[in-house]
Amino acid sequence: MLTQFIPREWIERVREELTNSDLTFFSLEKLFKNHPDPSSLRNYLNFRRFSLLVKILDQSTCLRKFLIKHPTAFEENLPGLWYKFKNRKVYLKELSKFSERFGDVSELLAFYRHYELLRIFGKELLGTATLEEILAEYSHLADALVEYAYKTALRRIEAKYGTPTKPSGERVEGLILGLGKLGSEELNYYSDIDLIFLHETDEGKAGNLTSAQFFEKVFKETVSLLNKVTPEGKPYEVDLELRPFGKSGPISISLVSAEVYYESYGRIWERFALLRARFVAGNPKLYEWFWENIQLPFVYKQPADPKVVEEIRLMKKKMEALAKKRVLNRINLKTCKGGIRELEFTVQALQILLGKDSPLLRERNTFRAIWKLHQKGVFGDEEAYELEKAYIFLRKLEHRLQLKECLQTQNLKRSDVPFLTKALGYSDENRFWRDFERYTGVVSEAFEKLLPTKREKLSISAEAIITGDPERLSHLNAPPWVLERVTLTLHKVWEGSENIYLTEEEKENFLKWADYLVEKIVSSPLPETTLSNFLKFLQNPTGRKLFFLQPSVKLYETLFNIFSVSSYLTNKIYVSPDLVEDILTLYKDYPSKGEIERDLAEFKKVKNLPYIDLIRRFEKSWTIRIALIFIADTQKEKNILRLFKALTDLTEVVVKDIWKQLGFESIPLVLFALGKFGSGELTLASDLDLVFAFKDLKAKSEFINKPQEFVKFITTHTSEGYLYKVDFRLRPMGTKGELAPTLNYFEEYFEKHARTWEKLAWMRSRFIAGDPEVGERLKALVNRFLFSKPLTDKEEREIYEMRMKLQAVSKEGKGKYDLKLGYGGLVDVEFLVQYILLKKGKKIENTYRALEYLGSFYPQIGELKKAYKFLRLLETSNRLIKPSGGSTLNASDLKKLSSFLKTPA
Repeated sequence: MLTQFIPREWIERVREELTNSDLTFFSLEKLFKNHPDPSSLRNYLNFRRFSLLVKILDQSTCLRKFLIKHPTAFEENLPGLWYKFKNRKVYLKELSKFSERFGDVSELLAFYRHYELLRIFGKELLGTATLEEILAEYSHLADALVEYAYKTALRRIEAKYGTPTKPSGERVEGLILGLGKLGSEELNYYSDIDLIFLHETDEGKAGNLTSAQFFEKVFKETVSLLNKVTPEGKPYEVDLELRPFGKSGPISISLVSAEVYYESYGRIWERFALLRARFVAGNPKLYEWFWENIQLPFVYKQPADPKVVEEIRLMKKKMEALAKKRVLNRINLKTCKGGIRELEFTVQALQILLGKDSPLLRERNTFRAIWKLHQKGVFGDEEAYELEKAYIFLRKLEHRLQLKECLQTQNLKRSDVPFLTKALGYSDENRFWRDFERYTGVVSEAFEKLLPTKREKLSISAEAIITGDPERLSHLNAPPWVLERVTLTLHKVWEGSENIYLTEEEKENFLKWADYLVEKIVSSPLPETTLSNFLKFLQNPTGRKLFFLQPSVKLYETLFNIFSVSSYLTNKIYVSPDLVEDILTLYKDYPSKGEIERDLAEFKKVKNLPYIDLIRRFEKSWTIRIALIFIADTQKEKNILRLFKALTDLTEVVVKDIWKQLGFESIPLVLFALGKFGSGELTLASDLDLVFAFKDLKAKSEFINKPQEFVKFITTHTSEGYLYKVDFRLRPMGTKGELAPTLNYFEEYFEKHARTWEKLAWMRSRFIAGDPEVGERLKALVNRFLFSKPLTDKEEREIYEMRMKLQAVSKEGKGKYDLKLGYGGLVDVEFLVQYILLKKGKKIENTYRALEYLGSFYPQIGELKKAYKFLRLLETSNRLIKPSGGSTLNASDLKKLSSFLKTPA
């Protein structure tokens, strides 16, 4: 059929130049078949036009499909192939004509993009314009499409909400900037477009919307129009990640907010990004203000001071690491050694370093920037000429790759080389590779000369972090999913996501310690927990500075001991990173009360803090120290009671010191502890069960506010947090009773009103602070309450019923265990021990010592002692591991506990 329209001689002449002649001629047949007037196309074609048409069909999947769908497009567009250069104005005028053919704006934009791409690629194939001119013309096409989408979105939102106006009555304007290759007027044929959206001011309203809300809707609608997939394809893929605050930032901010952002938070890579920023749509006067007040001072604000040079050097290191990355024998034209990014980076780095004093160098376009650097004497004649040729070679190669399958790709595969050899006009593959090596070598040489340094080899882990490539860590003994998670997460930290933004100095230390950090995370029993806790700590700017600006093995060992095990301790040091300094003095054994008291005396001398903060800091640092001793303890179950004693001693030292500091020593008032504080068995994150007692009504009336003052001091939140959660519900009448009754009231209450279960609670009561005489009298009242009468059958039943009630409200269920209130839990042990002691008339506050005492009467107590220690070990370990502690376990906790305790789940 084809020979009906095309001379066989033409077909044979072009066959050898095609990469897939069968598919090309088959597509040409379909084009003729779909054409409304095949003879008119035949009459229009001469050999040169025919040769161009088949090369387009051969080299681009998307343009092949476009021509088959729109068979008249070639002859319609051909007159524009030679000397015609279209600008934004021309494109917008033509778009308006085509709009009658399409009801959907996105479909119109997608059609027109491919319609003009057909013409522009034809110009490249014919050589009727330079690559620089072609890229500029294609970039202006994108400008026109973005402007059309923006104006459409603006009309739609204004129709719904009204026009945004300032208090003065003037209209609030919007601005769209193009960055990347769109900004430099060098847009790829198949590339996303980098945009930043801004609005003039936040002072203004459109109906009920603020200016910010109005433009948020406008710009979201603009992106929607450009991103929409239609029967004609997608107009563009919009990338907004270069905007202030990246993905986490609003879609648009005001000009003043942008000025503050770049002054306060702008990083070196953002100077590179903004170097190519250019007006695309909106109000051009806003861009003039943006250039003068933001872009110019931010990009070119300072000469090559050492900090800027070091930051650029670090960016260069990252590119060197990326250049080594290979994916399945592919070469990435953008990131490879001597690739596009190295060339652009070299040129832009020189512009940033020299542009403050040389306005000539403030140039967005890479082609022009090369020759302006030549003009300033930075590049010699031959170097500038070779760099330009290298850029043309690499960009043409990139275009052919992208047009082949109509994908945004820079990956050159071995299988692509035969296609590229023909598409670029090489006689054989060797010549293609020879030019490839030559031009990448030219770029690499220029890149190497930029800020030359004594070659510091990056470690493998540093390269993995920079590139996000987990295969670099394959030598480590860890499952692939662990290596992937660790690598990708640390890569995100490096890139400035995960709500963590590193300074260049912090990045430098990150790389120096990369091997150590990666090994610590990967080799920990629970790498995910370690990584999660590590990230949490870094999210506090003070913690981040401490970690990266004061690196040492001692610091990292201490922190990773915490990260690898304890979300509870991580939370403590996340809130107060300054604590880390205090806990670096590590203790190998649990401290005695005397050691804690001596350290508190020393702490007061060296810490210049208000007492309310000082005592909180002291308590937190010692809690963490004691927890770290427990974490390192290889005989946790054996020594669990020593942990309880240390935590109880710490609490007692702190409470007594506060009592003294508040001037309570001369007051006829006492403080008793019940619960686990009373029994000397406090664990991590324990509440304190406390009871006050005044000597008599005279003391009570004189010092009525003192107990509340004490409670307020302990529970008030300061910059150092609060000290303890306190519980006074075990006082007479519970929450309905007075905070600090008199001894007479206690006597009457115990005699007439106390319930049976309260006997169990007071079995663990203990004097902590206050008037010794009052303390002795309350002790006597407690003993009389407990032991003056034997338990009756009714009271025994009440104890049993109370235990069943507690079990009923436990949090146990399918796959969930309550170590405290559940069946066979800690409360069972405590109720049993206290019940038997009551029967025997013996008061022993400490549960474990009570079990030892009862062992001489009941042989089976030996097993109960083991069970009690085991349950307390689980409870304590669970509180250490989980962020909020607690005594409940679920199935997912068992794996963590098993790993921590080194026992099978």
